[in-house]
Amino acid sequence: MKRMILGCWLIDRFIRRHIAVSRFLYYRVPLIGRGLSHVLDRTLLIWYGIDLMSSSIDVKALSISHPCGILLGGNGIVSSGRVAVMAGVKFVGRSPSDPEYVRRHGERRVFCLGDNVVIGSNSVIVGPVDICDNVMIGALSLVNKSISEPGLYVGIPARKVRSTASDEWVAHLQG
Repeated sequence: MKRMILGCWLIDRFIRRHIAVSRFLYYRVPLIGRGLSHVLDRTLLIWYGIDLMSSSIDVKALSISHPCGILLGGNGIVSSGRVAVMAGVKFVGRSPSDPEYVRRHGERRVFCLGDNVVIGSNSVIVGPVDICDNVMIGALSLVNKSISEPGLYVGIPARKVRSTASDEWVAHLQG
């Protein structure tokens, strides 16, 4: 059992390091860095099914322990805390003609997440949205509005069903 848990964390750690290296190349290596960053990002898609642009992800402690069918994209995901993303989660923009989306996309801050945010399997987050600290989003949920109160949110669209959220999904992350 311990090996299984550590194995998931090793995948987690690999993905976090991969994103860090890709971000370093994108922002710090002149000329060829951006191209190498895009190649590295495509390898995550091939290996794990994670579609992302590392240059637009700025999360202090990200956990993707079940990397399959995840779309983080290039819209900009920002968090100064711990965030856990389960299999099949999609971060998508509302509309390319929405002025708020266009503004935040330019800043790479379409999705602003707090500390201890857990997004359940196959959930869809439609941005631009802000999600506060201590929020759990249940599996198969749709978040299309900002969440400003801690708790457990489920459903289509997501509604608050409980006022407390556990940190057991992000406790292993150093935040």
